Amino acid sequence: MTRRDLLLARVAASAIFFGNGFGIGTWAAQLPRFKESLGLSDGQLSLGLLAFSLGAVALMPVIGWAVAFVGSRTMSLIAAFSFAAALLLPGLAPSLPLFIAAALVAGACNGTMDIAMNTNATVVEKAWGSAIMSSFHAFFSLGGLAGASASGLLISLDVGIVSTLLVSCFGMGLLFLVTGFWTMGETVRATEGHGFAWPRGPAIVLAMLAMFCFIVEGAVVDWSAIYLQTVAGASLEAAVSGFAAFSLTMTACRFMGDFAVRHLGRVRTLQLGGMLSAFGLALAMVLPSPLPASIGFALVGIGLANTVPVLFSTAGQMKGIPPSMGVAMVATLGYGGFLLGPPLIGFGGEIFSLRAMLGLLIVFAFVIIIMSHRALQRSTVQFS
Repeated sequence: MTRRDLLLARVAASAIFFGNGFGIGTWAAQLPRFKESLGLSDGQLSLGLLAFSLGAVALMPVIGWAVAFVGSRTMSLIAAFSFAAALLLPGLAPSLPLFIAAALVAGACNGTMDIAMNTNATVVEKAWGSAIMSSFHAFFSLGGLAGASASGLLISLDVGIVSTLLVSCFGMGLLFLVTGFWTMGETVRATEGHGFAWPRGPAIVLAMLAMFCFIVEGAVVDWSAIYLQTVAGASLEAAVSGFAAFSLTMTACRFMGDFAVRHLGRVRTLQLGGMLSAFGLALAMVLPSPLPASIGFALVGIGLANTVPVLFSTAGQMKGIPPSMGVAMVATLGYGGFLLGPPLIGFGGEIFSLRAMLGLLIVFAFVIIIMSHRALQRSTVQFS
């Protein structure tokens, strides 16, 4: 493979991450509109969030084996086109049960795409010869920012939910079509191994840390816009600013992530990230108005920026485990955080308050600080 081919493979992998992030940003920005159009309470909306997360997590234990067998290139493209199509379904749902079903399908496509594209990223990273995982996740965050911003613009122009989703899904599909020509595939694929990638051995503590990281990230993604609208008093158009600030800072810090990890080490990167996340959440909860809350969510974005890239990169390099299986082990329990976090916030918000439940995330941020050293110490790759 020439250097030009390798560069194109890196660009293609980055584009897939960008497209996935664009879809997630679109989904997050439309949540207040789904809630409003269907007349849902926080608890009812949580059922849709639970379905999206459940769809993603349910397939992860077997997707790792499927990716290893079929190949990360093929599975990435299949899942990418499927996610672009499935993202339209929630906007077409006329009732809560159909919204839940649509979210379940979209979540399953997203979960499959996540395992496949992260596995493909480890293939490109190994061929590249140096740590570049944070840059891929930077393009995911950039896509999230672009998706949320595009939705905010279309909302301000009074474009309907279905039309907004159509534009987004068409753009994602076109991007994936072009990307497919340069996506790198493995030279050797697994022909045997476990078909169920539940965390085991040194991956267990690593996966638990990922779960707490994803609880915080998932809650901010799904509830920041609603928090700004219903608690901080922001308008519907301005409510996306919290998620946009979160995505913007996460994007910027992920582009600098490989440099940070090389100079701070993996453990210090995670510990510092937990501290910044805790401070940002505290700021957003103590001063519930649009500007300080958005600044708080921006700090959470800085803190969480490189936690997932570090954890996935570590999982993909564990000795004796195929990269797709390692990523799937950590992602299975990690995305359990997405499964647990947003519904926990919604259901708890009806009993206590949305502000109190988001404040609970500060505890999880401190757990990240405490667990970081042990989780990476038990992995089989260099972590300092």
